[in-house]
Amino acid sequence: MLSSRAVQFQVPQTTAQDAAEEVGMLFSQKVENSSKELTQRKLRTLDPQMQRIQGVEQLSELYEQLGHPGQLSLGQLARQVRQELLLTPDVDSLLTLTGGDPARTHVVLQHVTDQAKAQGREIEAALARDFQVQVQARYHPQIQAGMNIALALKTADGDAALRQAVRVLYYSSVVMKQSLVNITQALLGLFGEEGISAGLGMMGRALADDLAAYRPSVPTIKLRALLLGLHSCSQLGSALSDCRFFLERLATRERQVELSAVALLQRLLGYASTDIDADEVQGLSQQLGGDRLSSQLVSLNQVYPLIQRLPPALWSDQEKREATLHLFLSLMGEHTQAEGIARLTPGLSRYIR
Repeated sequence: MLSSRAVQFQVPQTTAQDAAEEVGMLFSQKVENSSKELTQRKLRTLDPQMQRIQGVEQLSELYEQLGHPGQLSLGQLARQVRQELLLTPDVDSLLTLTGGDPARTHVVLQHVTDQAKAQGREIEAALARDFQVQVQARYHPQIQAGMNIALALKTADGDAALRQAVRVLYYSSVVMKQSLVNITQALLGLFGEEGISAGLGMMGRALADDLAAYRPSVPTIKLRALLLGLHSCSQLGSALSDCRFFLERLATRERQVELSAVALLQRLLGYASTDIDADEVQGLSQQLGGDRLSSQLVSLNQVYPLIQRLPPALWSDQEKREATLHLFLSLMGEHTQAEGIARLTPGLSRYIR
């Protein structure tokens, strides 16, 4: 379940004016794109009243693409924001009110501003615009990304909560810090074994749309590297099946392990981005094999190939991969010596005395 509280993003410091200019250009681009889809409705009419209606339609289209976890319409949320503006709120409270997404907050404030101007409420329009500038100053990279990928995420079968979860993941693991491991771990948690392929596809479309945008949220070289890396992870579904099969066999032959296939693969993926030591390997060995060294050895021999087959793009460098594999081999050697049994080739599930 998604929290209704605003997610606190950390962004580089920038001036309100610079942020407003950057996001303003992006917003103009998105509105222009929306207008192309509405050409059959005579978007270029010179009637001011029709122009105002068209602006509402374009904002509504953007809002629909972003979605809202609570299924509130743009009009409903705009009314709530208008009431909040009377209470002298801060940016955080507005972000919370609009569902914790800076891109959605930006769209709603734009809608409130436009409505207030059209109806002659100049003070309200100025107040809404002032908060919009503040939101842009603090979150302009996220707003930019949210606009770029909104259409790509709209394919989430109408699940606005899932769309927002993927978008928040995009903000944290693409915009602020490019981490393929974090992306894959989070997608496993969001989509599970049955939906991981769809999750990878959704994230791939988002990266591609961001890369092709007039103003990408991060340098294109970084987006391209993430997109290529994500493509190399297309077989994560198979890796997840291997983890499930391993755990099922372990439960049948040895002991019941309170570890899901998703949790096991997420843990193994973590080894690709963080430094681990012998204690971590020993802890996993005991969790999988229990107290018996022979059972631990069998488990380690089954886990070792799973780590070997992780996509190379996930590893921060080759040395980390080799060091991690060496830790597993070393512990297997220690268990072998302690048990006085023949050394196993990694991948075998039985030992020979």
